[in-house]
Amino acid sequence: MLIQFSGTQHLEFNFEKFTDREELLAALDVLRHVSGITRIGGAFEFALQQLKTPGSGLRDGTVPKIVYLLSDGRTHDFPKDWQMADILRREIPNIDIWAYGTGDYVAMAALANYTQSEQKIVTNLNLQKLEPQFEKYHGTEICEQQPSCVKGSDKPLDLALVVDASESLDHLFSDQKKFLVERVLGNINIHPEAVRVALITYSGQAFVHFKFNSFLYGNNTSVQGFVKNIRSIKGTTATNVALMDAFDLLTSKDPSIGVREGVPKMALVLTDGHSHKSPKDISEKMRAAGIIMIAVSVTPRPLVDEAELRLIAGSEKRAFTPPNLHDFESEFMKYVGFGCDGIELPPDAKPQVRGATDVKCTEHSMSIVVRTQRALQGVMYAHMYHDEPECMIRKTDNSREIQMTFTEGKCGLVKTPTADGHGYHFNITVILQFHPLIITRADQGLDMSCFVSSAVPRQELDRAVLKNAADTQCVYRLHRYSPGQCVALDAKVGETLYHRWACDSPPEYNYLVHDCFVQSEKHTQQILDSNGCEVDQHFLETPNYSRFKDYPEDSYVFQEMSVFKFPGDGDLLFHCKISLCNMNDPNAPCNQSIPPKCPKKVPVLPVRQKRSVSAEEMASPEWRSKQIRKRQTELKNRSRRQIVETKAGYYMTLQVETRTLNVLLSESIRPRDSVKYCDIS
Repeated sequence: MLIQFSGTQHLEFNFEKFTDREELLAALDVLRHVSGITRIGGAFEFALQQLKTPGSGLRDGTVPKIVYLLSDGRTHDFPKDWQMADILRREIPNIDIWAYGTGDYVAMAALANYTQSEQKIVTNLNLQKLEPQFEKYHGTEICEQQPSCVKGSDKPLDLALVVDASESLDHLFSDQKKFLVERVLGNINIHPEAVRVALITYSGQAFVHFKFNSFLYGNNTSVQGFVKNIRSIKGTTATNVALMDAFDLLTSKDPSIGVREGVPKMALVLTDGHSHKSPKDISEKMRAAGIIMIAVSVTPRPLVDEAELRLIAGSEKRAFTPPNLHDFESEFMKYVGFGCDGIELPPDAKPQVRGATDVKCTEHSMSIVVRTQRALQGVMYAHMYHDEPECMIRKTDNSREIQMTFTEGKCGLVKTPTADGHGYHFNITVILQFHPLIITRADQGLDMSCFVSSAVPRQELDRAVLKNAADTQCVYRLHRYSPGQCVALDAKVGETLYHRWACDSPPEYNYLVHDCFVQSEKHTQQILDSNGCEVDQHFLETPNYSRFKDYPEDSYVFQEMSVFKFPGDGDLLFHCKISLCNMNDPNAPCNQSIPPKCPKKVPVLPVRQKRSVSAEEMASPEWRSKQIRKRQTELKNRSRRQIVETKAGYYMTLQVETRTLNVLLSESIRPRDSVKYCDIS
């Protein structure tokens, strides 16, 4: 509700008028100043009348209420002002009065009479305290507020994965990793508010790879990717040493470890037993501290020491070997699953992905089941294939599950044989678009993977090892926090984002990012020239190519950017060219140009305005014919990879672009935590 006052009062709108932020902001945009003397007492009296008026939209006394006064505190109706403030408190239950002291000369004593505390007053001198005052009212989804008793929620758990990587398991280490990825990580939602994971591998000594608060490993995709790449370690088996490290992590009071108070703790141990020293004492100590112990082995009899697994778990029902491995989920999901008895989600709950996503593969297809927090009234599709009917599904029913099957060779489903030739990995990125027509910041990307055991023909394995440079795919994205974190769909002016250009080219190929432009509705501005050098550092500095040398197995080009916008335009789109170069070819001149050698230059700002087309031109047959031919050419030449004319001296050039970035002038029009769940990555 908004009341504007001077000597008189005006109800601009009540609580029933607007239901979303955009409509409310639009109403504030057309608000006009009302001049006159100041009567704060009259304003409080008028507010009391409006709050009591039937149909105002005021809710009952269980809902907190704030009367927020914007004034310098100087009034012409003393002492009515503080008298009416007291009446307001007595007659409206669960109400509080806050104030913003406007201007440079604020009557703090008067405002303190209304608020009864200077802590509830903000002025221009301490304006940074304004947003934190509202922190407790920002709210959380009901399933995050009470995760143990809400249907459809994820149970929080601090989970330590303790993985035996000793020589005795070397021949089964890939099976152990597969179990960990598919049956452990595949059944949990790794998130700061759900399951936090720490990883320890060990042989004769233990190695803590990451702790519970790791920002780099705070989601399923990153943890699964890390686990797939861990290696066995030569040495004896010292399960007791690894469990001591796990115990220290799970019972630590150090906030940097990331263990949460009041959240269940679990140590899941993957081993074949045969520890050099019995883990009996430390296992009993962990269970006595309330830590849930589960022991798993993929090693068949008689090679597994089943007695040691039972000793670690403390119970036969939490010790699993191949004969009873099929029962693992029924025990494990008691601590991490969803679907517990409790209150239902409200009808306005956001349609975010909740709980584990089911992924099943055959030799030629992948089927997925995605569960959302409430019914999704939108579209699910394979990334980059939103315009192909067989690659998308439009959902209008009230079910909270979406099912879809992708077949080999279609919709961007990637099928790659394992290096050992024992089967195939399938991978696809699926987009959940929560609005039926448009892309919004609520959209989410899910990276789906699964494995099918199958003998891979030798010739196919040889082809997979020898990657063809002509098949290279490149992507260009804007990331928040770091080049490897969430992809931004919106950002505030002055906020830091990271440009990231990445290509899946063969290892001997590096690439140059060049001819980059930023586009808005009215402007086009070049930000990197044809040599890949910066045009003006205020837009973007010359990209960083260090990962080609330092991290060749995970190389990409990146650069930090301070978000900007053009006056009058809200959306930005960035596009670049990427040219591939064979760095091992002595006859290729391009290998001397990566990274680019850029001189320091004086900034220039050659902004190219889009030429407007007059009504007379648009009416002419020549103009219409030209536009039709242009569109026909675009449709004919449309390619997923957008190959363009090759830059001289290079192997191949591709055109890439980001998703549209919505640039905000004010944080107030975006939720404080707009990237609580990663956007499309």
